[in-house]
Amino acid sequence: MNTQNVNTAASESTETRGKGQENRDLSPAQFADLYLWIRANGEFTGVAGVHWAVLAGMTLIEEPTPEPEALKIYVHKGYPVAVQEYDTGFVVVREYYAAAAGE
Repeated sequence: MNTQNVNTAASESTETRGKGQENRDLSPAQFADLYLWIRANGEFTGVAGVHWAVLAGMTLIEEPTPEPEALKIYVHKGYPVAVQEYDTGFVVVREYYAAAAGE
């Protein structure tokens, strides 16, 4: 998978999006691939490792699962910045987080 731009991995399902909305849904396999890439290239920071205002400016991709404690991936300008693991905190790709925080 091209981890340089998450937008290329988005599925083309029209069931989950309304007219005019950009599609950010990933298949379970695509989501797992992206999650593993962030885990391999990121650093665990816990819950205090990111600022909420920086996260607010990012695109959120939720794990495609009915589980209430799903993983959440944050993307900035197509780059995977962080994953939030329920109850443990964040794994952050520092280079991409710094770029998002610098804007």
